[in-house]
Amino acid sequence: MSTASNSTTISAAEPLPTKTSLKLAELRSRVLIGELAPDFLRIPITPANPSTATGANGQSVTAQPPQQQIQMVVPGAPQPFAYVNPANLEPEFERQTHFYSFVPPHTRGRIAVKIVEAKLTKNYGLPGVRMDPYVRVRIGNTLFETPTCVNGGKSPHWNRTVNAYLPDGVESIYLQIYDERAFTSDECVAWAHVMLPHGIFSQETIDEWYQLSGPQGEGKEGVVNLVISFTPVPQQQQQQQPASAATRPGGDDQTIGAASAAQMPFSEADLDELQEMFPSIDKEVIRTVLEANRGAKDPTVNALIEMAN
Repeated sequence: MSTASNSTTISAAEPLPTKTSLKLAELRSRVLIGELAPDFLRIPITPANPSTATGANGQSVTAQPPQQQIQMVVPGAPQPFAYVNPANLEPEFERQTHFYSFVPPHTRGRIAVKIVEAKLTKNYGLPGVRMDPYVRVRIGNTLFETPTCVNGGKSPHWNRTVNAYLPDGVESIYLQIYDERAFTSDECVAWAHVMLPHGIFSQETIDEWYQLSGPQGEGKEGVVNLVISFTPVPQQQQQQQPASAATRPGGDDQTIGAASAAQMPFSEADLDELQEMFPSIDKEVIRTVLEANRGAKDPTVNALIEMAN
Protein backbone atom coordinates (compact mmCIF):
# COMPACT_ATOMS: atom_id res chain seq x y z
CA MET A 1 0.00 0.00 0.00
CA SER A 2 2.75 2.43 0.86
CA THR A 3 4.51 1.76 -2.44
CA ALA A 4 1.35 2.47 -4.41
CA SER A 5 0.65 5.67 -2.52
CA ASN A 6 4.21 6.88 -3.07
CA SER A 7 3.99 6.26 -6.81
CA THR A 8 0.70 8.16 -6.93
CA THR A 9 2.23 11.08 -5.10
CA ILE A 10 5.23 11.25 -7.46
CA SER A 11 3.06 11.13 -10.60
CA ALA A 12 0.83 13.94 -9.33
CA ALA A 13 3.75 16.24 -8.49
CA GLU A 14 4.39 19.30 -10.76
CA PRO A 15 7.43 19.22 -13.07
CA LEU A 16 10.54 20.93 -11.83
CA PRO A 17 11.13 24.42 -13.33
CA THR A 18 13.69 24.49 -16.10
CA LYS A 19 16.28 27.16 -16.76
CA THR A 20 14.23 28.54 -19.65
CA SER A 21 11.06 28.93 -17.60
CA LEU A 22 13.02 30.70 -14.86
CA LYS A 23 14.46 33.14 -17.39
CA LEU A 24 11.04 33.92 -18.88
CA ALA A 25 9.58 34.48 -15.43
CA GLU A 26 12.40 36.87 -14.59
CA LEU A 27 11.87 38.81 -17.81
CA ARG A 28 8.12 39.05 -17.25
CA SER A 29 8.69 40.46 -13.79
CA ARG A 30 10.60 43.36 -15.32
CA VAL A 31 7.81 44.37 -17.72
CA LEU A 32 6.02 47.57 -16.76
CA ILE A 33 2.29 47.50 -17.43
CA GLY A 34 0.32 50.72 -17.58
CA GLU A 35 -0.57 53.74 -19.70
CA LEU A 36 2.21 55.54 -21.56
CA ALA A 37 2.92 59.19 -20.97
CA PRO A 38 1.34 61.64 -23.46
CA ASP A 39 4.78 62.73 -24.71
CA PHE A 40 6.12 59.18 -25.10
CA LEU A 41 8.57 59.00 -28.04
CA ARG A 42 8.05 62.68 -28.81
CA ILE A 43 10.96 65.04 -29.29
CA PRO A 44 10.52 68.54 -27.87
CA ILE A 45 10.96 71.32 -30.43
CA THR A 46 12.83 74.46 -29.55
CA PRO A 47 10.54 77.45 -30.21
CA ALA A 48 11.51 80.09 -32.73
CA ASN A 49 11.33 82.72 -29.96
CA PRO A 50 13.94 81.65 -27.37
CA SER A 51 12.29 83.64 -24.57
CA THR A 52 9.12 81.72 -23.65
CA ALA A 53 6.87 78.96 -24.97
CA THR A 54 3.59 77.41 -23.96
CA GLY A 55 3.84 73.97 -22.37
CA ALA A 56 1.43 71.07 -22.60
CA ASN A 57 -0.22 72.08 -19.29
CA GLY A 58 -0.95 75.61 -20.53
CA GLN A 59 1.73 77.27 -18.40
CA SER A 60 4.47 79.53 -19.68
CA VAL A 61 7.74 77.63 -19.91
CA THR A 62 11.11 79.24 -20.47
CA ALA A 63 12.84 77.65 -23.43
CA GLN A 64 16.38 76.42 -22.86
CA PRO A 65 19.18 76.13 -25.39
CA PRO A 66 19.07 72.84 -27.35
CA GLN A 67 21.95 71.25 -25.44
CA GLN A 68 20.51 72.08 -22.02
CA GLN A 69 17.00 71.12 -23.06
CA ILE A 70 18.06 67.63 -24.07
CA GLN A 71 19.69 67.14 -20.69
CA MET A 72 16.53 68.23 -18.83
CA VAL A 73 14.05 65.97 -20.65
CA VAL A 74 12.28 63.76 -18.11
CA PRO A 75 10.07 60.87 -19.29
CA GLY A 76 6.47 61.41 -18.32
CA ALA A 77 6.81 65.16 -17.76
CA PRO A 78 5.14 67.63 -20.16
CA GLN A 79 7.61 69.20 -22.59
CA PRO A 80 7.30 72.54 -24.42
CA PHE A 81 6.31 72.44 -28.08
CA ALA A 82 6.66 75.36 -30.47
CA TYR A 83 4.24 76.57 -33.12
CA VAL A 84 5.86 77.43 -36.43
CA ASN A 85 4.17 80.24 -38.32
CA PRO A 86 3.81 79.28 -42.01
CA ALA A 87 4.32 82.93 -42.96
CA ASN A 88 7.93 82.68 -41.80
CA LEU A 89 8.57 79.97 -44.38
CA GLU A 90 7.47 82.02 -47.40
CA PRO A 91 10.77 83.93 -47.94
CA GLU A 92 12.77 80.70 -47.84
CA PHE A 93 10.29 79.00 -50.17
CA GLU A 94 10.52 81.86 -52.65
CA ARG A 95 14.31 81.80 -52.51
CA GLN A 96 14.41 78.09 -53.32
CA THR A 97 11.76 78.17 -56.05
CA HIS A 98 13.46 81.14 -57.72
CA PHE A 99 16.38 78.89 -58.64
CA TYR A 100 14.12 76.27 -60.24
CA SER A 101 12.06 78.89 -62.06
CA PHE A 102 15.09 80.03 -64.06
CA VAL A 103 14.48 79.74 -67.78
CA PRO A 104 17.48 79.90 -70.12
CA PRO A 105 17.38 82.62 -72.76
CA HIS A 106 16.14 81.75 -76.25
CA THR A 107 13.94 78.98 -74.88
CA ARG A 108 10.88 77.94 -76.84
CA GLY A 109 9.24 76.06 -73.97
CA ARG A 110 9.33 72.92 -71.87
CA ILE A 111 9.13 69.57 -73.63
CA ALA A 112 8.26 66.24 -72.01
CA VAL A 113 9.18 63.01 -73.79
CA LYS A 114 7.92 59.76 -72.29
CA ILE A 115 9.82 56.71 -73.53
CA VAL A 116 7.30 53.92 -73.12
CA GLU A 117 8.61 50.81 -74.87
CA ALA A 118 10.25 49.45 -77.98
CA LYS A 119 9.74 46.46 -80.24
CA LEU A 120 13.07 45.43 -81.75
CA THR A 121 13.55 43.00 -84.61
CA LYS A 122 16.81 41.42 -83.46
CA ASN A 123 18.45 40.40 -80.21
CA TYR A 124 22.08 41.58 -80.31
CA GLY A 125 23.02 39.85 -77.06
CA LEU A 126 24.99 36.64 -76.73
CA PRO A 127 23.27 33.44 -77.91
CA GLY A 128 20.67 32.48 -75.36
CA VAL A 129 21.09 35.75 -73.43
CA ARG A 130 18.51 38.52 -73.60
CA MET A 131 19.61 42.11 -74.09
CA ASP A 132 19.58 44.75 -71.34
CA PRO A 133 18.51 47.83 -73.33
CA TYR A 134 18.52 51.45 -72.20
CA VAL A 135 17.83 54.67 -74.10
CA ARG A 136 19.77 57.89 -74.59
CA VAL A 137 17.80 60.92 -75.74
CA ARG A 138 19.41 64.14 -76.92
CA ILE A 139 17.29 67.29 -76.78
CA GLY A 140 19.28 70.24 -78.03
CA ASN A 141 22.62 70.01 -76.23
CA THR A 142 21.23 68.04 -73.27
CA LEU A 143 21.62 64.27 -73.04
CA PHE A 144 19.27 62.07 -71.00
CA GLU A 145 19.54 58.38 -70.18
CA THR A 146 16.88 55.96 -68.96
CA PRO A 147 17.44 53.12 -66.49
CA THR A 148 18.35 49.75 -67.95
CA CYS A 149 15.52 47.32 -68.68
CA VAL A 150 17.16 44.16 -67.39
CA ASN A 151 16.41 41.15 -69.61
CA GLY A 152 14.23 43.37 -71.76
CA GLY A 153 15.36 41.58 -74.90
CA LYS A 154 13.45 42.63 -78.01
CA SER A 155 10.50 44.06 -76.02
CA PRO A 156 11.95 46.45 -73.42
CA HIS A 157 9.71 48.69 -71.33
CA TRP A 158 10.99 51.88 -69.68
CA ASN A 159 8.00 54.17 -68.98
CA ARG A 160 10.38 56.99 -68.16
CA THR A 161 9.68 60.68 -68.85
CA VAL A 162 12.41 63.22 -69.52
CA ASN A 163 11.72 66.94 -69.18
CA ALA A 164 13.87 69.61 -70.78
CA TYR A 165 13.84 73.15 -72.08
CA LEU A 166 13.46 73.22 -75.86
CA PRO A 167 15.77 75.86 -77.38
CA ASP A 168 14.67 78.03 -80.26
CA GLY A 169 15.28 76.45 -83.64
CA VAL A 170 15.33 72.84 -82.43
CA GLU A 171 12.80 70.85 -84.43
CA SER A 172 13.89 67.28 -83.66
CA ILE A 173 15.30 64.94 -81.03
CA TYR A 174 17.80 62.15 -81.41
CA LEU A 175 17.29 58.78 -79.73
CA GLN A 176 19.66 55.82 -79.34
CA ILE A 177 19.04 52.38 -77.84
CA TYR A 178 22.03 50.67 -76.24
CA ASP A 179 22.57 47.13 -75.06
CA GLU A 180 24.30 47.27 -71.67
CA ARG A 181 27.28 44.91 -71.51
CA ALA A 182 29.08 43.64 -68.42
CA PHE A 183 32.58 43.01 -69.79
CA THR A 184 32.65 45.03 -73.03
CA SER A 185 31.52 48.46 -74.15
CA ASP A 186 27.80 49.04 -74.51
CA GLU A 187 26.59 48.53 -78.07
CA CYS A 188 24.27 50.91 -79.90
CA VAL A 189 21.69 48.60 -81.49
CA ALA A 190 19.17 51.13 -82.83
CA TRP A 191 18.60 54.84 -83.25
CA ALA A 192 15.99 57.28 -84.53
CA HIS A 193 15.95 60.91 -85.61
CA VAL A 194 12.49 62.03 -84.52
CA MET A 195 11.02 65.22 -85.95
CA LEU A 196 8.85 66.96 -83.39
CA PRO A 197 5.18 66.73 -84.42
CA HIS A 198 3.52 70.09 -85.02
CA GLY A 199 0.56 69.10 -82.87
CA ILE A 200 2.53 69.44 -79.63
CA PHE A 201 2.88 73.18 -80.23
CA SER A 202 -0.93 73.40 -80.19
CA GLN A 203 -1.09 71.90 -76.68
CA GLU A 204 -1.69 68.37 -78.01
CA THR A 205 -0.12 65.23 -76.55
CA ILE A 206 1.17 62.99 -79.32
CA ASP A 207 1.36 59.24 -78.65
CA GLU A 208 3.11 57.69 -81.64
CA TRP A 209 5.36 54.83 -82.76
CA TYR A 210 8.56 55.79 -84.58
CA GLN A 211 10.73 53.59 -86.77
CA LEU A 212 14.22 52.64 -85.63
CA SER A 213 17.30 52.34 -87.80
CA GLY A 214 20.38 50.27 -87.09
CA PRO A 215 22.90 47.81 -88.47
CA GLN A 216 20.17 46.08 -90.51
CA GLY A 217 19.28 49.25 -92.37
CA GLU A 218 17.15 52.37 -92.35
CA GLY A 219 13.90 51.78 -90.48
CA LYS A 220 14.54 48.03 -90.12
CA GLU A 221 15.33 47.72 -86.41
CA GLY A 222 11.78 47.97 -85.09
CA VAL A 223 9.73 50.76 -83.54
CA VAL A 224 9.74 52.79 -80.33
CA ASN A 225 6.72 54.31 -78.58
CA LEU A 226 7.07 57.96 -77.51
CA VAL A 227 4.55 60.28 -75.85
CA ILE A 228 5.52 63.90 -76.50
CA SER A 229 3.97 67.05 -75.03
CA PHE A 230 5.02 70.70 -74.98
CA THR A 231 4.35 73.67 -72.71
CA PRO A 232 5.27 77.15 -73.96
CA VAL A 233 7.19 79.48 -71.68
CA PRO A 234 5.66 82.94 -71.14
CA GLN A 235 7.81 85.74 -72.48
CA GLN A 236 7.60 87.59 -69.15
CA GLN A 237 9.29 84.69 -67.38
CA GLN A 238 12.26 84.93 -69.74
CA GLN A 239 12.47 88.71 -69.37
CA GLN A 240 12.67 88.48 -65.57
CA GLN A 241 16.10 86.84 -65.60
CA PRO A 242 18.96 88.65 -63.81
CA ALA A 243 20.78 91.13 -66.01
CA SER A 244 24.17 89.69 -65.04
CA ALA A 245 23.18 86.30 -66.43
CA ALA A 246 21.80 87.60 -69.71
CA THR A 247 23.98 90.57 -70.72
CA ARG A 248 27.63 91.28 -71.05
CA PRO A 249 29.43 93.29 -68.34
CA GLY A 250 29.92 96.94 -69.14
CA GLY A 251 26.37 97.78 -70.14
CA ASP A 252 26.24 95.98 -73.51
CA ASP A 253 22.62 95.17 -74.31
CA GLN A 254 23.47 92.22 -76.54
CA THR A 255 22.73 88.95 -74.77
CA ILE A 256 25.41 86.35 -74.30
CA GLY A 257 23.03 83.62 -75.39
CA ALA A 258 22.39 85.36 -78.71
CA ALA A 259 26.11 85.85 -79.26
CA SER A 260 26.89 82.23 -78.54
CA ALA A 261 24.03 81.11 -80.79
CA ALA A 262 25.33 83.27 -83.63
CA GLN A 263 28.77 81.66 -83.45
CA MET A 264 28.36 78.19 -84.92
CA PRO A 265 31.00 75.71 -83.71
CA PHE A 266 31.23 74.25 -87.24
CA SER A 267 30.64 75.31 -90.81
CA GLU A 268 28.56 73.89 -93.62
CA ALA A 269 31.78 72.71 -95.26
CA ASP A 270 32.49 70.51 -92.24
CA LEU A 271 28.98 69.12 -92.45
CA ASP A 272 29.32 68.39 -96.17
CA GLU A 273 32.66 66.67 -95.56
CA LEU A 274 31.11 64.35 -93.00
CA GLN A 275 28.17 63.73 -95.33
CA GLU A 276 30.60 62.54 -98.01
CA MET A 277 32.28 60.23 -95.50
CA PHE A 278 28.96 58.75 -94.33
CA PRO A 279 26.50 58.93 -97.25
CA SER A 280 24.18 56.34 -95.66
CA ILE A 281 23.45 58.59 -92.65
CA ASP A 282 20.98 61.44 -92.92
CA LYS A 283 22.48 64.91 -92.99
CA GLU A 284 20.31 66.14 -90.12
CA VAL A 285 21.48 63.24 -87.98
CA ILE A 286 25.09 64.20 -88.70
CA ARG A 287 24.28 67.80 -87.81
CA THR A 288 22.73 66.71 -84.50
CA VAL A 289 25.75 64.59 -83.57
CA LEU A 290 28.12 67.38 -84.58
CA GLU A 291 26.22 69.91 -82.48
CA ALA A 292 26.23 67.54 -79.51
CA ASN A 293 30.03 67.27 -79.76
CA ARG A 294 30.33 71.08 -80.10
CA GLY A 295 31.93 70.84 -83.52
CA ALA A 296 34.65 68.36 -82.53
CA LYS A 297 35.23 66.08 -85.51
CA ASP A 298 37.01 63.17 -83.84
CA PRO A 299 34.21 62.18 -81.41
CA THR A 300 31.67 62.90 -84.16
CA VAL A 301 33.41 60.54 -86.58
CA ASN A 302 33.63 57.84 -83.90
CA ALA A 303 29.91 58.16 -83.17
CA LEU A 304 29.03 58.04 -86.87
CA ILE A 305 31.22 54.97 -87.41
CA GLU A 306 29.40 53.26 -84.55
CA MET A 307 26.07 54.17 -86.12
CA ALA A 308 27.12 53.02 -89.59
CA ASN A 309 28.43 49.63 -88.47
